Amino acid sequence: MMGVLPLSGQAPEMPAVTVHHHSPSGRVRLSVPRIRDRPALAAQVQAALQARPEIRRCQARAWSGSVILHLATPLDTDRIVATIRQALAAPPTQGTPRPDPQERAWHSLSAEAAAQLLHTNPGTGLTAQEAAARLERHGENRLPGGTRRAPLSLFAEQFESLPVAMLMGSAVVSVATGGVADAVATMSVVLINATFGFVTEGQAEASISQLMDSSSETVTVIRDGAEVTLRAAEVVPGDILHVRPGRVIAADARVLAADRLKVDESALTGETLPVSKTPDTRVAPDVPIGQRPTLLHAGTLVSEGEGRGLVVATGARTASAQIALLSESAARPRAPVEAELDRLGEVLVKLSLTACGVFFGIGWMRGMGLSMMLKDALALAVAAVPEGLPVVATTTMSIGLRRMEKRGILVRRVDAVESLGALQILCLDKTGTLTRNRLQVVEEEVAGGDAARAMLLQVAALNNTAEPEPQGATGSSATERALLDHAMAQGADVADLRTARPRTAMIERTPDRPFMVTRHGGAGPGVLVKGAPETVLGQCSALWDGTPLDAAARHRILTANDRLAARPARVLGFAAGDEIDEERVPRNLRWLGLLAMVDPLRPGAADFIAAMHRAGIRTIMITGDQAATAATIARELNLSDGGPLRIIDSPEISQMTPELLGGVARNAHVFSRVSAAQKLAIVQALQAQGAVVGMTGDGINDGPALKAANVGIAMGASGTDLARDVANVVIRDDELSTLVDSIAQGRAVYRNIRRALEFLIATNLSEIAVGIVEAAHGPGELESPMELLWINLVSDVLPGLGLALADPDPDAMARPPRAVDEPVIPPAHFKRMTQDGGIIAASALVSHFIGLARYGPGPETRAITFLSLSLGQLLYALTAQRSDVRKLQTGRLLENRMLDGALLVSAGLAVTPFFLPPLRRLLQIAPLGPGATAVGLAAAVAPATLVLAGKNNRLLPETLEVKPCATS
Repeated sequence: MMGVLPLSGQAPEMPAVTVHHHSPSGRVRLSVPRIRDRPALAAQVQAALQARPEIRRCQARAWSGSVILHLATPLDTDRIVATIRQALAAPPTQGTPRPDPQERAWHSLSAEAAAQLLHTNPGTGLTAQEAAARLERHGENRLPGGTRRAPLSLFAEQFESLPVAMLMGSAVVSVATGGVADAVATMSVVLINATFGFVTEGQAEASISQLMDSSSETVTVIRDGAEVTLRAAEVVPGDILHVRPGRVIAADARVLAADRLKVDESALTGETLPVSKTPDTRVAPDVPIGQRPTLLHAGTLVSEGEGRGLVVATGARTASAQIALLSESAARPRAPVEAELDRLGEVLVKLSLTACGVFFGIGWMRGMGLSMMLKDALALAVAAVPEGLPVVATTTMSIGLRRMEKRGILVRRVDAVESLGALQILCLDKTGTLTRNRLQVVEEEVAGGDAARAMLLQVAALNNTAEPEPQGATGSSATERALLDHAMAQGADVADLRTARPRTAMIERTPDRPFMVTRHGGAGPGVLVKGAPETVLGQCSALWDGTPLDAAARHRILTANDRLAARPARVLGFAAGDEIDEERVPRNLRWLGLLAMVDPLRPGAADFIAAMHRAGIRTIMITGDQAATAATIARELNLSDGGPLRIIDSPEISQMTPELLGGVARNAHVFSRVSAAQKLAIVQALQAQGAVVGMTGDGINDGPALKAANVGIAMGASGTDLARDVANVVIRDDELSTLVDSIAQGRAVYRNIRRALEFLIATNLSEIAVGIVEAAHGPGELESPMELLWINLVSDVLPGLGLALADPDPDAMARPPRAVDEPVIPPAHFKRMTQDGGIIAASALVSHFIGLARYGPGPETRAITFLSLSLGQLLYALTAQRSDVRKLQTGRLLENRMLDGALLVSAGLAVTPFFLPPLRRLLQIAPLGPGATAVGLAAAVAPATLVLAGKNNRLLPETLEVKPCATS
């Protein structure tokens, strides 16, 4: 189905909406050209569509100008189109203004025209009165509000899972049937679980917020003809910004004047090298953000020079804010374990209802009263619901979260712990994540021996505007700092050198003069030069040792320059002499050599990638850098794991459908020259293929992808506030190596949750079986609801936690990730659990019938059954440490100290009612004599003994066949 769908009475100027696909399954894909490259408008369309109850899920993609819908119920396409057009015509929503379709391309206007449109005098700036009026009209210069959850919302989220809802429903039924004590006990479990999750996630939120405190940022503006310092939030359109090295630009501004002004825009574009800014360059209106030399962007950093800019956009209208709004429109999928626990909860609900139905049938045939049937049905419902399930799942992930925090990994939500372990594909930003986003000299090409090298290092230190500090060079540009750091690292005493050879003059480099000249007093050559190698070499007549520069020597130097530049690296040539002509151009210099600088890999980055590959996790680098730069880094990291390197460039992405992009992304190793919207599209395309996707990043342009990824991982030390705000995992010290341990911990969490759930379900199945047999056998035999609840609490929660807190397996990072569609309890495991539950039930029923024969129905028989069932489940926990009991060694059953301690405490709680009369009366059991106690204990020991005795006949693997994500 394809074509423009007109509405009746449609005006010709109404925006076109094209339906490209409408599948019977309810998936609709539309083209909406108006939202292309307008993330705020796309977010507004998405919000309008999501408000319709017929639409289960939708994505409005600004990068491609498309809308993807998944319908919950049939919806006429005309109504979809009408909703989209209404959203396009509606005024911008509060707090998320969208750009006017006729919004001016300020970068393409002249400085004079921009100043006239904003009614600003470029020399004197705004008056204080006019600035105050504009602040009132436009609001403070702040990005749209962050995503930190309010405490009440965070607490409410702890009650949203289906297992918790089952327990709350059980409590309601208890109250309705007079079991107030049962309801109080059940809700206590729910509240403990919620409190644990709330406290753990709240602490993580607070830790992340501490990394994002930027309230003290100030800027310099010109008002009433004078420079004033004020808070960045007070900047308004029309202000004149004075920007200096090392300062973050507070708003989007049209360049008015620039003195060697270079800006690090890597946070916005991903490009490593600083961008030169000039006031007079002619720029087309539709060029990308990274190709606007006449515009300064909010959130970027001045790396060199200084200048003045006319503020043209503040707050939510800046380019940074538009990317932030794109983050708002992105939605993170649920953690795999959440969906799996809900599916398991549905199975347990059906099981509980079936058990209750069976009992009602038995009661009806026996002619029991409705009140008694309800009470006994509640007992079976309590037996069917594993009270420890939500506690074990939440607590296991919470403790995993705390373990990660100790290693420097902050996790915002407990379920993200398990998502880390489920990762199949990890998308990696390059600049600032894999690399240090700081230039470093990596190679020297010296023309001569030690004397030439020593002089080259002197030139690097003297012909330099950076300042030496104990922790490294500061101020000036990244290039100057890299050169000074290199000189100091090679032993140069910069302070003494500058004292002995004071600078007497400096000629700055310009676009027309790609070299910098300094003149110095003291002993040695008076003219020092560094700059573009070809230009500096052209000013030289000899090598440093006096050897004339012939054609062969020049060819060797230029060949070396080409080799270094192809790394790719930024290469500078160095020379020294004593002559300079009347046009301030050096002459008869002696050539010293070349220094090559790159943005180096973070320490351990290559080892991290190797660890990901060993763990079966596919790695994809997504960067705003050029393909050549990205390819060099990818080869150093071995991203292709020894195979051919596949690189996809940005123009190719723009022409792909989401389906094609997903297929291409699964086979690519690098995406280059990628925008923020395209990063988001790549992540979403991979997710649409069924993959669990992680994304690492530190910049503003990484925000949307970080928000949409299953696991968004931000750099804590160097990352931007937006990146940290939308991520659900933050690496406090930026060390990727700590992430390896966290992924191993996440895998252990899932494995341990699975083992704990298998134990919980097997033991609850035993309670259901016991209850049904007792109900069918005769009236008055069934355990009371409080008795079954006590058994569940003492034999489920602590042993389940003991199983769930085992350390990661040694080979946790040597196995591929599990398949997304693998259920938390596979059918083969469920069969084994049913068998084990049947063994526990049979043993308890033997003691029950012995009690009936001796005491008849009543407290004594219930006490024997209680003892055998509760202790039998606890001893069975020792065999549940492996899904495959063949791997259990009898002599090593007590190696898990957490489980051992949990079993001792639980056993104590299980027998406590026999020594406390009030508790005994609450559970409706009686004291036991030696004979009855011996029967109960024998029945408790039997299940674990039988399971271990039959372990050689078990053929169940520890883990099912893993279906790793494609890596070819």
